[in-house]
Amino acid sequence: MVHKVQLHVYDLSRGMAKTFSLPLLGKRIDAIYHTSIVIYGIEWYFGGGILRDIPFQTPHGQPFEIIELGETEIPKELFEEFLSGQTDRFRMDKYHLLQNNCNHFTNECSNFLLGVGIPPHIVDLPNEVMSTPFGSMLEPMINNFFSQQGWGNAMGPVNNQQQQRQQQQQQQQQQQQQQQQQQLPMFSNSTRQTNTIETTTSTTTTTTINNKVENHPKSNITHKHYKISNKIPLILNNKSVLFEKSDVEAVFNKLKEFVNKEFKGKDNEQQIFNQYEKESNQLKQIIKSTDVNISISGETLKYFDGLLSTFSDDHQFPLLEILRMLLLKNQSNQYYTNQGNSIISNILLKIQSKKLSKASELLSFRVINNCFFSKSGIDYLFNNNNNLNIVIESTIDALHSKDKILKRAVSTLAYNLSIHLSVDNSNHQEQSISLLGAIEHILTETDLSSEDPEISFRLLMALGTLIYCNDDLVEILKTLDFNFNKYLNSKELKVSQLTKEIQLLL
Repeated sequence: MVHKVQLHVYDLSRGMAKTFSLPLLGKRIDAIYHTSIVIYGIEWYFGGGILRDIPFQTPHGQPFEIIELGETEIPKELFEEFLSGQTDRFRMDKYHLLQNNCNHFTNECSNFLLGVGIPPHIVDLPNEVMSTPFGSMLEPMINNFFSQQGWGNAMGPVNNQQQQRQQQQQQQQQQQQQQQQQQLPMFSNSTRQTNTIETTTSTTTTTTINNKVENHPKSNITHKHYKISNKIPLILNNKSVLFEKSDVEAVFNKLKEFVNKEFKGKDNEQQIFNQYEKESNQLKQIIKSTDVNISISGETLKYFDGLLSTFSDDHQFPLLEILRMLLLKNQSNQYYTNQGNSIISNILLKIQSKKLSKASELLSFRVINNCFFSKSGIDYLFNNNNNLNIVIESTIDALHSKDKILKRAVSTLAYNLSIHLSVDNSNHQEQSISLLGAIEHILTETDLSSEDPEISFRLLMALGTLIYCNDDLVEILKTLDFNFNKYLNSKELKVSQLTKEIQLLL
């Protein structure tokens, strides 16, 4: 039997390579390639080991190019046997951006199946980049990064967890976006000009909290930039930013409406409604309380978990709002950010799937922001490399959104990430470079006449934080030749002031 072999080609830079390659490298490259082999109705690629997925359903989105490599008579069983022999080479801890990446994997697969490799311009791209002056500057940094990683163990040729995740994602339905937007508490357009990042709205506020990071470079009086600390008061802020307030009564009214829809007609309908009244009253009292140490029963949390897991996707809105607020209480924050609890991880996977409605996507990003309420929440995101990579990837992707409300939530997340990426540059160098490049790209492309100034401010705060704490990023930003004048002339005083502070670091 003859089997068609395809190469799915993705651009990890999401268009940024085309924009920045010429000024950075002195030559234009079209994409930062990620590839996968598609055969037997399965998409195979090298990620956290050798992984398989439903075609067009991988975490990388949609391919920008599909290359017909040829046809083979090799049966699936023989190909899987070949993959089993490759698992030691293509393990997560043996991944290297330049020497052993996803394209090396697909090249090996193509050679096995067809006797020829994938197009050489894809495999040879790292060497092409490293041959440039800028590439030569980055190469020691990249090699040092990968030499220090201790990423996991070998994974087999079939990642069953990945397959299960894709099956879950397939079950998600496209939601009624306009209807959900009407249900969603929105930010107002007004902002307060302060030296902290604070935004007051009719129903939801974002507020800095007093949880300064221990041993943060911004608090180190021996840091080389600390001598100008009196000139950079905005940049020296290292507090996380949270989404704190909500219209609690409106949220629970909507939840009750959805409970009626979800459970009406069940055999034990009255018993279900009685339990809902009891547990929802408990949840409402907890959320309304100003005591962050308020006690929450395990029974109530388990009940809420049950609603999260059983409600249909278009009824998740009030549950995400409640979860966002529960993350602002110590006990429930510890419960949901325990590494053994998969609720937050599942939300990350849903964000990554890009199948959420606009409302659910916005609320999910706000939930992730509120993980920064505690050290436990920060560890949940940063100590799990898969969680962190999804957060970084999803943040970079969503920064390109035209939805200002979503972009404000995502720019807040970019700032929170910058604070904690900067604590350990040696382990987070690649993520920091990716985030810096994306932020610089968005700020460069932004039309200030139509942009929400609060978004620009938060992205500039993230940019300033990253370069304050990392000399390598200073050099990269200098090379990008960022246009500061646009923001120096901003009508927002804090935006222009922050821009001046960033210039002092260069």
